Amino acid sequence: MDINLLSPASFASGHPQAQYDWLRAEAPCYWHETPDGGGFWAVTRYADVRRIGRDPVGFSSEPTIMIEDPEPGLFDDGVHKMMLMMDPPSHTAYRKLISREFTQGPAAAMAPWIGEFAKQIVDAVLPRGECDFMRDVAGEMPSYVIAKLMGMPLEDGRKLYELTEIIHSAAETLPPGAQGEAVAAMFAYGQRIIEEKRARPTDDLASRLLAAEIDGKRLDDVDFLLFFLLLIDAGGDTTRNLLGSALLVLLEHPEWIKALREDPDRWLAPVRNECLRFCSPVIYMRRTARAATNIAGQPIAPGDRVVLYYGAANRDESIFTDPHRFDPTRDPNPHIAFGGGTHVCLGQHVARIEIDLMLREVVTRMHDLALAGPPEWLASNFISGPKVLPVTFRA
Repeated sequence: MDINLLSPASFASGHPQAQYDWLRAEAPCYWHETPDGGGFWAVTRYADVRRIGRDPVGFSSEPTIMIEDPEPGLFDDGVHKMMLMMDPPSHTAYRKLISREFTQGPAAAMAPWIGEFAKQIVDAVLPRGECDFMRDVAGEMPSYVIAKLMGMPLEDGRKLYELTEIIHSAAETLPPGAQGEAVAAMFAYGQRIIEEKRARPTDDLASRLLAAEIDGKRLDDVDFLLFFLLLIDAGGDTTRNLLGSALLVLLEHPEWIKALREDPDRWLAPVRNECLRFCSPVIYMRRTARAATNIAGQPIAPGDRVVLYYGAANRDESIFTDPHRFDPTRDPNPHIAFGGGTHVCLGQHVARIEIDLMLREVVTRMHDLALAGPPEWLASNFISGPKVLPVTFRA
């Protein structure tokens, strides 16, 4: 089996399940070489992925959760660091600043206005009878939600989303310097938010972050900008790509579109959970071994890169019966699409509400859904989902 989990070509139509199947069976902790002469351990079994993701003492999120080490100063200048790339207790302290906003209760309270967004988004495309589902539907929802939470104009949320797509694309598929320019543009917008919210604070997440303190010290501009990038990035791309992947799966299983249309209250949650397992929008997270250890019989040295593949873990036949079958009746369904442990997805409760309310509007109001052309997938080995998804429908 030719194993290549670095090339975006391996993810050109979703997760490379044939590679994952071979790895779980033959090399569940596989030494994957990198072009720089180094390498990383690719971990693909559910039990290992779950255990490592819940062990920040043994496996660190520093210096990064990406396979490649960061460029000096980009997300860690020695003083500031993105929360996603911290370990406890620093990670815990930073996460507490916003975690209350995203717990189940506050997330449920967002449902009425998230539902209004879903309705407005479908209202806008229905008369046309065709659209790019990714741009016109799936991308609109998380862009609007994060814009509202941050106290930004909704249109700006859409523009910032376009930058996250560049950030998540493989560098070799973009013009030289495109990712750095996208991060710089995101930071420039964030700086304008800082100036506006400090001058005229309101009851939004951006204003509360700028007023927050850790150990008696307020966040400075760089702290805020790293938070801002994380919230825009993580709050948009994963939900958008899950919605697109879910529609593709549902088009392949029209009986579930019918079931959702006839009884959405019964089937939305099971369908959403199975889509999260089956599609797994986040491809991987990296950890770095803190000490000598062992994974699936392989000796791991301190400092080794250990990469957790969620799409592989979520198809582990030792956990999921007939794992390559799309089955919303699956119960239980202990998928780990949101990760786990201290770094479990902060926005998971909001994401579930966005997915459910958007799918409800799509399946109940956009009838005779069909592909109008081949989907184009995001060129990325980090986030999985369609980039372009042309569809036709009738109201």
